[in-house]
Amino acid sequence: MSGLSVHGLTVTVGGLTVCRELELSLQPGQCWGLLGPNGAGKTTLLHTLAGLRPPQAGEIRLAGTPLKALSRRRRAQLLGLLPQDSKDPLPATVLETALSGRPPDGQAWPWGSAADLGTVRAILAAVELAGLEQRPVDTLSGGERRRLAIATLLAQAPQVYLLDEPANHLDLRHQISLLELLRARALAAGGALMMSLHDLNLAARFCDHLLLLFGDGDSLAAPAAEALTPANLQRLYRHPVLVIEADGRQVFIPG
Repeated sequence: MSGLSVHGLTVTVGGLTVCRELELSLQPGQCWGLLGPNGAGKTTLLHTLAGLRPPQAGEIRLAGTPLKALSRRRRAQLLGLLPQDSKDPLPATVLETALSGRPPDGQAWPWGSAADLGTVRAILAAVELAGLEQRPVDTLSGGERRRLAIATLLAQAPQVYLLDEPANHLDLRHQISLLELLRARALAAGGALMMSLHDLNLAARFCDHLLLLFGDGDSLAAPAAEALTPANLQRLYRHPVLVIEADGRQVFIPG
């Protein structure tokens, strides 16, 4: 079975229980939103699902195989993580950084094959970075770096995308266009996504399922329509949330 599943998963960090005995199945064609207040452990959970830290209990399976049994190379083929913030440990250009998402290809690495170069240039154009291929990454704005990080992940083309605040640093237009691009590319290839978000309206627009982390170990995994209720959201954020209808959509605003 492709996709990612967790069974009896318990995750803790710094005395906080992020989730307790969580059961979850992230299947091909699904887009999950991960919601919770600051400090609820959304990043910690994503890092655990990516295999960067061990859970306290339970099992994570990727494409039907226990995550810990997979080699690093196989994990990279199947799973991609977009961190909350991009770091630039080494000097590199936009094109070199995006190419780093492609798997090594013998002697052609690190420049990539002609096919890799064509794929990556098309992806850079799709995130509106065409023409900036030779720019040093450290000269980019925060929003441009975020678009480059997304392009690098798309170049990796995993089956499961784990996205930590993908709308970070993006203006309104790019929030919509980049989330549309990520969702469309992943689902068209039979992939699945889980993204942590702070904007309820983005979650309602792009996610068909939601995982709510309440900050005390309790969680709720459900279809988006079932999860996005005023009662659930008030419990989640400890603040009233109003739901109104606008242009055929539900819109969420603070009470």
